[in-house]
Amino acid sequence: MGKGSSLGTTSSSAASCTNSNNDDVLPKLIVFDLDDCLWTPEMHELSGMPTIAVEGPLDPNDNTSILGTVGMKVPSRRRGRLNDDEEIVELYPGARLVLRELATNPKYSGVKIAVASSSLEPSFSRACISGIEIIEDVTMKDMISYAQIGREGQLTSRKTSHFRLLREQSGVEYEEMLFFDDCNWGDHVGDLESSCGVVGVRTPNGLTLDEFHLGLEKFRNRIKS
Repeated sequence: MGKGSSLGTTSSSAASCTNSNNDDVLPKLIVFDLDDCLWTPEMHELSGMPTIAVEGPLDPNDNTSILGTVGMKVPSRRRGRLNDDEEIVELYPGARLVLRELATNPKYSGVKIAVASSSLEPSFSRACISGIEIIEDVTMKDMISYAQIGREGQLTSRKTSHFRLLREQSGVEYEEMLFFDDCNWGDHVGDLESSCGVVGVRTPNGLTLDEFHLGLEKFRNRIKS
């Protein structure tokens, strides 16, 4: 998985990325929604900026794994606030497993990562991206090459606006992208498939590892058809 750079570009000279055995066609750009896809809760539900790092095991399947920042917490606005009222943004377990796979499996070394979010609080989203670690000393920001977050300026509530800018930034064509979105507030996956030809998978309960592999299979089938 290529390490992130918001100003980076990706060559589109090849039809797709493949591993050394040439048995797994991969997208050049994998794009994730944020709220209710990678993490919970949604940014507009927070009372303020999440600025406090929350420590925990980086591997959700191993409580004895290396500790790191697994969430970002909103500072309490009143003294004596109970722990069960704390506002903590955390990745879904499946989403953390997916990002760990992208970060550690060498077959993804040629794949770039992007996010496309119509967040109502883009500054909150960026704070979480900057703080949350995936593996030791590697944050979400380190992994993400391109980020289009919000619904102001050139961005709207429709994700086609985000993808137009992602294509301009990355040089990757729509048919070389794979998209994951919860689609709980609108069928962004269906919209992008019909209007741009982007392969997508809906993740209504937060991204799971099975849904990620389903997306890769769907992308391979599209390329081979």
